[in-house]
Amino acid sequence: MKRFLLAIGGCVLAVAAAQWAARAAEPAADDLQAQIEKTVARYTKAYEARDAKALALLFTPQAEYVDADGTVFHGRDAIEAEYVAAFALDRQGAVKIELTSIRPVADGVVVEEGVSTFTAPDGASSQTRYTATHVRQSDGAWLLASVRDLEPDRVSPHDRLQALGWLVGAWREEVRGSVIDTRWSWSEDGNYLLSSFSLKRAERRGLQGSHRIGWDAERKQFRSWVFDASGCAAEGWWRESADGAWSVDLSGVDLAGTRVLSTLTYSPDGKDALVVRTEGALRGGESVPDEMHRVVRQPPQPESAK
Repeated sequence: MKRFLLAIGGCVLAVAAAQWAARAAEPAADDLQAQIEKTVARYTKAYEARDAKALALLFTPQAEYVDADGTVFHGRDAIEAEYVAAFALDRQGAVKIELTSIRPVADGVVVEEGVSTFTAPDGASSQTRYTATHVRQSDGAWLLASVRDLEPDRVSPHDRLQALGWLVGAWREEVRGSVIDTRWSWSEDGNYLLSSFSLKRAERRGLQGSHRIGWDAERKQFRSWVFDASGCAAEGWWRESADGAWSVDLSGVDLAGTRVLSTLTYSPDGKDALVVRTEGALRGGESVPDEMHRVVRQPPQPESAK
């Protein structure tokens, strides 16, 4: 019996020693956190540099990436190609990744969860929750074996409209004896940009109107609706050019039923001025000369004048 107990005790000690050795081989929690954070830092740097190849090298050769729509990109080459395509469509910006969870689930396998925030140069941002699986390689490096976006882009219309937020304020344009005053503000719910404008002429009766800009989720574009007191109504779609200017292609009908088309382009000229160009205008199928004007931001009114 004594010999049997000694044998059992030896087995227990051997098992305990083996378990201790296995735990010693695993990286400490702090070291594991640091390793994953290094991978995140490399990912962020490569993404902001729009370096698709460097991003792909963070994945294992047989890794998969699943986007928010459920599309699967299998293999390092397919993942690199997807990044190339995405960079060709998306504007450059900054990426911030917040780690919310790091969990070892097996020897050399770690599941990471977090939130990725993309911020464009104009301040508009989008967030996506994700989960990623890291696998330790034979050389000790950690590579991504799987990344899955858990939610689609859920940017609010207000966040998107920040791209045109510089319009907010009072503006004045003086053209050939006429004065155009425009005041832009946010709607109460923050999901639209609203303006009221008035045209004052020296010899003729003035004109008033309103302009509303919102986000169209189907076309993924800003959309405008314009109405003036004469009965003319127009709508149009916005687009951004490479130089930072914004243009809206407007199509409308005046009170007489005549079709009116034009493209308005707004180019910031410093902090407190805009250059507004009207191009390609047609009224009833007949061309209207192009125009260009400088619009100046008005200082806030004193309280006594309000």
